[in-house]
Amino acid sequence: MTAGTAWRQMLRESRGAAGRLAFFVACLGVGVAAVVAVAGLSASLDQGIRSEARQLLAADLAVESIRPLPPAIERAAAVLPGAQTTRVRELVTVVAAPPRASGAPGPSQLVELKAVDGHYPFYGTLEVEPRRPLSTLLAPDTAVAAPELLARLGVPVGGTIRIGGRDFRVAGTVRSEPDRLSISPSLGPRVFLSGAGLARTGLLGRGSRVEHRLLVKLPDGEAPGRVAVAAAVLRRAAGAANVRVETYKEAQPNLREALGDIERFLGLVALLSLFIGGIGVAQSVRAWLAGRLDAIAVLKCLGMRPREVLGLYLGQTVLLGLAGSVAGIVAGAAVQLALPPLFPDLIPAELIRPWQPLALLRGLALGVGVAVLFSLLPLADVLRVPPARVLRRDAEPLPRTRWLAAATLAALVAGVLGMAAAQSGSWELGARFTGGLAVAAGLLWLGAFAVTRGVARLPRERGGLAVRHGLAALGRPGAATVGAIVALGLGVLVVLGMWLVERRLSEELAADLPAGAPSAFLIDVQPDQWPGVEAILEREGAQHIDSVPVVTARLLAVNGRSVEQIARGDRERRWALTREQRLTYLRELPDDNEVVAGALWRDPRRAEVSVEQDFARDLGVGLGGTLSFDIQGVPLELLVTSLRTVDWRNFRINFFLVAEPGVLEAAPQMRLAAAELPRGREQRVQDLIAARYPNVTLIRVREVLEKVMAVLERIGLGIRFLGGFTVLAGIAILAGAVAAGAARRGREVALLKTLGMTRRGVAAAYAVEYALIGLVAGVIGAGGGALLAWRVLTEGFEMTWRFQPAAVVAAVAGTALLTVAAGLAASWRALERRPIEVLRAE
Repeated sequence: MTAGTAWRQMLRESRGAAGRLAFFVACLGVGVAAVVAVAGLSASLDQGIRSEARQLLAADLAVESIRPLPPAIERAAAVLPGAQTTRVRELVTVVAAPPRASGAPGPSQLVELKAVDGHYPFYGTLEVEPRRPLSTLLAPDTAVAAPELLARLGVPVGGTIRIGGRDFRVAGTVRSEPDRLSISPSLGPRVFLSGAGLARTGLLGRGSRVEHRLLVKLPDGEAPGRVAVAAAVLRRAAGAANVRVETYKEAQPNLREALGDIERFLGLVALLSLFIGGIGVAQSVRAWLAGRLDAIAVLKCLGMRPREVLGLYLGQTVLLGLAGSVAGIVAGAAVQLALPPLFPDLIPAELIRPWQPLALLRGLALGVGVAVLFSLLPLADVLRVPPARVLRRDAEPLPRTRWLAAATLAALVAGVLGMAAAQSGSWELGARFTGGLAVAAGLLWLGAFAVTRGVARLPRERGGLAVRHGLAALGRPGAATVGAIVALGLGVLVVLGMWLVERRLSEELAADLPAGAPSAFLIDVQPDQWPGVEAILEREGAQHIDSVPVVTARLLAVNGRSVEQIARGDRERRWALTREQRLTYLRELPDDNEVVAGALWRDPRRAEVSVEQDFARDLGVGLGGTLSFDIQGVPLELLVTSLRTVDWRNFRINFFLVAEPGVLEAAPQMRLAAAELPRGREQRVQDLIAARYPNVTLIRVREVLEKVMAVLERIGLGIRFLGGFTVLAGIAILAGAVAAGAARRGREVALLKTLGMTRRGVAAAYAVEYALIGLVAGVIGAGGGALLAWRVLTEGFEMTWRFQPAAVVAAVAGTALLTVAAGLAASWRALERRPIEVLRAE
């Protein structure tokens, strides 16, 4: 068969099937729109970050470390041809207004402090008022602060603020920074100082948490390859020092990595919408082929081979898949444009670029792939149609071929697995997603099958005509009950399950802190300052005051193997291995710690350490293993003699690493303190401590939890939005199935009206049918969503489960109402026709 003949035959086969084709395109388009929206938004954010890379880094290169940079790095940067450098140091501290006239301390505020030595920024724009270079505004006794900080402190421009116990005149305000995105989290407003000003504050004492950065600008027009060479020079100069060298192409790595994780998760939610659309595609193809069996038999009688007939209908499926994918791509691009104005705090409008070729191609490929995969089972019927059906179609059913059904089902599962792995970037995640989808779809199918069989056995002597007709309609051939219940149930499962998880997390964070839990933490407390800090806390009525020594260190090796070598080949463990390690020493463990393996301080010949169980797994160390640390240049090897669990939910002071007494007492250290402050007096305590001990930073637990809640609400909003696509796909499947049977329903309506039923009565009968479909899908989906939330909360977050019946009932009722609305809307044309029109058409 030539290509021209095949094309003409496909056009002929499409005649008279406009409704089914539109349903095919709609089901596929909804899922593709979700996929393209997620991929496009993620690509826009990543592309925006990369396109503004130099501005976001404010330089060509940056060297970062939590410790002062080795002199070798600054010397290496100084000899780079034509290079300019700027030193930047950042830390979190407390800024206060001058004391009041009464002598009481002025108000204080937690801020993010940035000290700059040199020109800043090399790229991008730092918006300050007055509009002058930052270097001209900063002097040893001046500062530039965010307007919101000045408003909170009640200090005007030209007034005085106190940092580290020193007074600074406010020389201006900062409106925006090139290397600080609005979507990045922050602990407080920004304050700029000069390097000399930071030295005045005394905040660089031992134990202070300071991030050191060296910004490097190469000559204008320097090729990317030369930038990479310069980065390699700086890495060699760093040697074994724990520093990070990044180029402008690697700007904002943590943010991009977080966006990648969110994209993978939301991408799978979007893929679920596409798979649900695939169910509708399969139903559409099955209904379409059911009316073409005689034509297929005729084609075989005319000499077309089975594979040619299969290719003919498969080609039509591909073309329809392309049409549905294109429609979804257009809708996905429209979603990208519509979201930023609706959620300005969630998505920066300036970074959105709907034209993302890779995202569009992904949607096109996944859409066509789903159309073909989910059509394989119904298309296999083409091979089973015998030519003799032309003469004996009423005498013989289609022959069954079990191996063909098994092969197509295996291809479907393999295709779903491959798509999920490609969408998530992980075969493991893809396998988990496929397994979970198979289990959920199987349970929904069993529920739908049980309902269709059960209603056939229900006694119908009681109940009105509408109820009896609605029950009977569920089990009739071509009712699409199973597909609609599976699709709608999956949508309800995703939306309700994720809503319950987010709601429970928000409740936990918003609830009062556990009894005895601290409401504030104090960091950077020097050992000789603790008695005075403790006295202030006690005088102000603080309770459950606790304080422990903290020693910061860098992990060098695990069981004799260097951290660099381990982290290079294991991205998931990199955080645990390369983070700044904080150790304490205790004779006895707190009550919320429980030793689960080994014993405390059992080897008098070795320096011992107890490791939290999950952290030990991340490090890859067990009982009898060794951890080698660098503490301010002094090496120390500790033997792991116990593993323990920690109850992190009580917010008390706890550590991953606890050393035995007598090992760390001589090491440079500071103290970490926690206390439960009286309600309404947190600000006063902060003001008092800031006035007397300006280097001590007080962090309020409630403020941190509120920031976490805001992040959870944003992520939850995205999940529910995408989950809505799954519900929409399920409703499209139901409406399409109803529309596909419009002719049959038209005859039903005509017959019922002829027998005396009113239009309202017929609509009521249909409403019962659709309501039962929605109720079954809602009950099973809501049950699955509650089970999903229970598992995530109890095992993933180790939280107590609280059943929320109101949410489950609302989900079931909402599903039923949406299903009734969609079904009646699709049946409206049949309900409007007069019986005489239908009878004359017959």
